[in-house]
Formats: sequence, structure tokens, C-alpha cells
Amino acid sequence: MRGGFLSISGLWYLEEGLASRMESIVRPRLQAGKEPVAAAMFAEHPARNIQAHLATAGLNVMAGTISYFEYVATQYTTGGVCVIPIIGTLSRYGLCSWGYEDLAGLLAVADRMEDIKAIVLRIDSGGGAVDGLRALADAMRLIKKPILVWSNFMASAAYFIGSQATEIWLEDSPLPVIGSVGTLMVYTDQSKALKQQGLEVEIFRATESVDKARVNGIEPLTDELRTEIQAMLDNCQKEFVGFVRRGRAGLLKSDEWTTARMYGTDKGISLGLADKKGTLQQAIKRAAQMAA
Repeated sequence: MRGGFLSISGLWYLEEGLASRMESIVRPRLQAGKEPVAAAMFAEHPARNIQAHLATAGLNVMAGTISYFEYVATQYTTGGVCVIPIIGTLSRYGLCSWGYEDLAGLLAVADRMEDIKAIVLRIDSGGGAVDGLRALADAMRLIKKPILVWSNFMASAAYFIGSQATEIWLEDSPLPVIGSVGTLMVYTDQSKALKQQGLEVEIFRATESVDKARVNGIEPLTDELRTEIQAMLDNCQKEFVGFVRRGRAGLLKSDEWTTARMYGTDKGISLGLADKKGTLQQAIKRAAQMAA
């Protein structure tokens, strides 16, 4: 979110249920002329707590700087283990939680800080935007300290991130908690609904802007556009699977997970998508041991 404006354009790696819920929230708000997501959604963003701490301490530290990330890492560190929350819908600049760029900067700084011996990513997310995700995954590969992931729910883009960690722990749960290694695009044809409302929408383009916003929910999709969309999705899926294979090299037991199915804790571990199950406290203890 920049200057109070939220962009939700682009391609997203989202667990199917989350994608449907987001559409049901966003579409009515857009049709009513409102921002796509209510401001209350950002009330729990961790940056707000950090800003409050900085104000209380009387520190004037600019967000996004090395000093800022050092302060954040210090706040998240206990006993030499930095526990970073990655919560809710993910994006390059952050929605409910830290954005991909924030996370890359925070990890790089934590890797250089002497007081930090290991890093735990506490993930609870159904996925997010594709933009910026690969850069974060590559940044994680450069971290020299152990990175352990603990999660109670890690789907799609969230698993893209988690798969690059040194070790993955899952909360013991009877619910599907891991997977959705897949790519989708939700397209809604609004033309019939608009017609029923008595609305006729006509789109005008500049003479040379013949390809401007052709996927718009009002004009019918051509076969050419459908082919382009399918190719884009397939390319993103190929990249997604490739990064998971890289991050979990030698640990994956089959290719079953490539269909984007969600799995429970035990099944996820048996497939090699994760390593162990336990509590967050056990995972933090394990991270400390890995750093010893």
C-alpha cells in the first residue's frame, strides 16, 4: 500500500479457497466505488507495532533502511533466534504482513547481526502475489544462517517462500495445512450481470492502444487471449515447481504435490513437503540447536 492506494492487479499464487474469499470481498467494494480492501485489514500489520515502539523510544528511523531492519530484527529476537511473522495475504510491498522486499531486507540484515544465530519464519498464509516472490526466494538462498519455517497454514505463494528454508516444521493439525503448489487466474464475465441491471458499458481506446486492458470482464475473451493467459499460467507454474524442487532437493518423495492439492500435516511430511511436526517453541529450540 503506497500513499493510501492499494493495487491488486497482477498474477497471484493463492490457495483456491482464499482466492474465492478475496474475490467475494473485493468485487462488491470496487462496484460500490470503494477501495478494494477496507483500511481495517491493515490494522494488525507488524509495521504499525514497530512504528509505535520507535515513537515510544523517541527514535527517528526511516522505514526500509538498514537501521530500521536492525531495530525490527532486534525486536523479534530472543535467545539468539529471530522469529519473523509472515501472516495473511502476501505481496511485494505488504498487505497484512511484511512485503517480499521487507522480508528480503530483514533477512539480509539478520544474517549479518552477531546476536542472531538462527532465523525462524512463522508462516500463516494462503498465498499472495507473484510479483517479487522469486527475488525473495533467491535472497533466502544467500542467507548463511539456518532458516527454519514453522507454520500452521502455508499454501501457494507462502509455500514458495517456505520451501527455500533449511527445515520446515508444521503444527500438528487434522486440517489441510500445506501445499497448493499451483497457479490460477480468476476471471469473471460481468457482461450478463450488467445487462440485467440495464447498464450498457462501452470501452473507448486510443487509436494505437488496441491491446489496452483486453482482459476486463466486460468484453469477451478471444481465443488468442485465452491462449496467452494459459501460457502465462503454465510458465508461472513451471517456475513455481522448479523453485520447490530446488528448495527441497533430495527431500521430495513423489510428484503428487504438483497438482496443487492441499495436505494435512502427516501427509505433507510423508511427501517431503515438510520435515517435522511440533509446536512453535519446539521449532525455535530446534533452530537454536541448528546454529550451535
